[in-house]
Amino acid sequence: MNIKYTNIYLAISLLFVTSVAFANDIESLAVKAKGKETIELRFNGRMQLQYDGLSLTGTNPATLEPSTSHFYFRRLFLGTNAKLSNGIFAETVLDFAGDDSPELNFDKAILGYKFSNGIKGVLGFQKVPFGYEETTSSSKLQTIERSAVNRFFADDIDFSSRHTGIFVSGKLESGILDYSLALVNAYQGEGSRLGDESSTSNELAYFARLQHKGEIFTLGYDYGSAANNEVIGEEISASTAYLNYNMDDINFLGEYFEGDLGASGEATGYSIRASSRMGKWEPVLRYSSLETDNFNIDTDELIRRAPLVDPISVGGLSGVGEINSKYAGLNYYYSKAVTFLAGYEQVEVENELGVTSEVDGLRARVQILW
Repeated sequence: MNIKYTNIYLAISLLFVTSVAFANDIESLAVKAKGKETIELRFNGRMQLQYDGLSLTGTNPATLEPSTSHFYFRRLFLGTNAKLSNGIFAETVLDFAGDDSPELNFDKAILGYKFSNGIKGVLGFQKVPFGYEETTSSSKLQTIERSAVNRFFADDIDFSSRHTGIFVSGKLESGILDYSLALVNAYQGEGSRLGDESSTSNELAYFARLQHKGEIFTLGYDYGSAANNEVIGEEISASTAYLNYNMDDINFLGEYFEGDLGASGEATGYSIRASSRMGKWEPVLRYSSLETDNFNIDTDELIRRAPLVDPISVGGLSGVGEINSKYAGLNYYYSKAVTFLAGYEQVEVENELGVTSEVDGLRARVQILW
């Protein structure tokens, strides 16, 4: 969708919302679906206005920018959910805050069916079942950004996150364990455009999750394998095991990752996060770490919008890379729909040659849901 049609879509949406807000003399509003089978239609949205102020120091000579400081929309979602009388459901989520192009981005686009035995089948574009933090909505995260080790698999090597394909989920016969399966395009984000060419990639990837969800804790294991990863250029696989504890306003998450990157060696890491609700306030702490055998750690990918740097490559050499991140934040829940978050992050990156980079700074965000 080009800029012209995006602006038209926004104008129509704004006109609709404004009309409803000021039509106090209207007792009810009727919305009619095109098809008679549609029995429920729901709209929702998410706005996250964010500030990042990050600086970089270190011994790396490839630093391109010493600091970044800006306000921007981190997310600007508009979603629609529909249920049909025949049991089929559909959901689309549009993202107006995409970074890569002026075109409208799809955050999610699926259609599915829930069978009488509880099994749910889905076709479309959404996140694969890999990583507890990655598959938790950003609206429910205690930290402003996901951990560095999570972003390595989701953003740096484009392994997890959103893919197009077939998804199946349900419960095992015991009822104690949930499962999720996905057979998808190996290339992340490859949807209707197929990477601009239908022959860009003909490889598939599969992901599997086994999880126990209790009232107090969630325990799970995820595994994935891609026949041809776009970034690595060969077959890779990865797994993660995690525990999330939530009781008496205390939340704890521990997650461990392992990845086999083929000729690029292995990548291992973990993330630990703890928070405590105190009325409307919530302090949060997190520590994450990642180590790679033979892959250049991309700092500005793992630490979103950090200054551009290549701390692991020096004179064409690469080796063991390590990144460690410390995060301390404070959240204020004004209401269920409005949240204010602020956090300070300090990151250290180093390779075996002693080349180092340090990123630190403040992030702040206001989030509104509707």
